[in-house]
Amino acid sequence: MAILALPLRDNPEIKKLLEIMQTPGYESERQGFLSIIEYNDILTEQYNNIMTELTYMKEKINEITDKKNPVSVMVEHLLEILNGIGEKLKDFKDNILEFAKNTLDSVKDNSLSAVGAFAGTLHIHEGLDAISKSLGNAAAKVENLENFHIDQVESKLLTEYELPSNFASLSQDELKTVYAKLLDIGMFDDLSSCENAIVQDLTEEIEGLLPERGNDIENAQESETEFEEEQAEEI
Repeated sequence: MAILALPLRDNPEIKKLLEIMQTPGYESERQGFLSIIEYNDILTEQYNNIMTELTYMKEKINEITDKKNPVSVMVEHLLEILNGIGEKLKDFKDNILEFAKNTLDSVKDNSLSAVGAFAGTLHIHEGLDAISKSLGNAAAKVENLENFHIDQVESKLLTEYELPSNFASLSQDELKTVYAKLLDIGMFDDLSSCENAIVQDLTEEIEGLLPERGNDIENAQESETEFEEEQAEEI
């Protein structure tokens, strides 16, 4: 199951039915149906976000290794769970669209049933509650997995390049040495995007512990601004 399609609120039949339900006497039915549409769209967006994040995580893991490991196995398992949730969401979306179509057909025969319209949305709402709970559980597992994955990659980098795990305890000279090593790693080593992001974070962390380095950066930014202003005046 890939990313789900556009929100229900953009569907022409849904828009038409909501417009018809603006008729006096159907206010509560319209509000009940609208809440279902909004609920479904919120869950669809949540599903799409989790699926995108998990797919991205899988790609990053594959960049590091093509071998099976606990993280990749957990990602595959979560993708299977999400595929199941996506199928249920699609089924509910199809049911809502079918409900809207049938209701619009009844309008053509001047037989719109306000009670039937509200009863149809009530049943769907209960099903979406179950999906919401499943998505919440999946999101929590993805967050834990993401943190675990990042920790694993960072530990690998620290070990592989013999970097200290605690910069605060280092002297200024030691910090400068580690800083230079990180710059070399970032410039010359073939890193994955995840590894590169961690190296950049570590580099910025050391920059914050080197006062003179922070001043150099600030001065460089000021010089760059002054140069741009001079160029603009010449133009």
